[in-house]
Amino acid sequence: MSSLSVLDQCGATQRRLLEVLLQNPDGVTVDGLVSALNVSANAVRQHLSALERDQFIERRQAETSRGRPQHLYTLTNAGKEAFPRQYRELAENLIIELADLLGEDQLGVAMQRMGQRTAQQATSGKTLSVQQTAGFMHQVGYEASTQKDSQGNEEIVAMNCVFHQLAEQHASVCEFDLALMGKATGMQVEHRECMVRGGQFCRFGFSKAVEAG
Repeated sequence: MSSLSVLDQCGATQRRLLEVLLQNPDGVTVDGLVSALNVSANAVRQHLSALERDQFIERRQAETSRGRPQHLYTLTNAGKEAFPRQYRELAENLIIELADLLGEDQLGVAMQRMGQRTAQQATSGKTLSVQQTAGFMHQVGYEASTQKDSQGNEEIVAMNCVFHQLAEQHASVCEFDLALMGKATGMQVEHRECMVRGGQFCRFGFSKAVEAG
């Protein structure tokens, strides 16, 4: 996944259009957008068409007492999610609080459950291949790819860790990665190399299927 957010990939006019709709949750007409953006009605309609196609906005008919019926444009949930949020900082603060409240052992249990839940939600319970799992990890912020180990088996190599600084303080944080990959692949995961423990990157190997239980 590109490191750019959805808004970063929009042009200046589209970005401003989305911002206007965010600031007006009851909806804005084409005329209202023309006034706010200082562009032509045709240009506004072109941008609205593209954003509606990508499901960032939706329209509904406005109630009018007279004249031509007008449409109001509002953001969809996907449109609202396009705006950057500080999820990483919130997650890091939450993990620090969990470590203080639970202790290291129970933090590891919590991180395992978080990793399993993340994989379950993303895959809807389907089993992924190692390569598909690397792609999924890439989507959630890891620079992850696959390679072959000395026996010709697939490994996942991550060039970064989404919780690197926390993992330096709390080794149990790594349980998130292991549980996520284990749940996604249905296999046991071995942490063969770790950046926190002096490795150049994090390297994970996969073996037999995890026993149900």
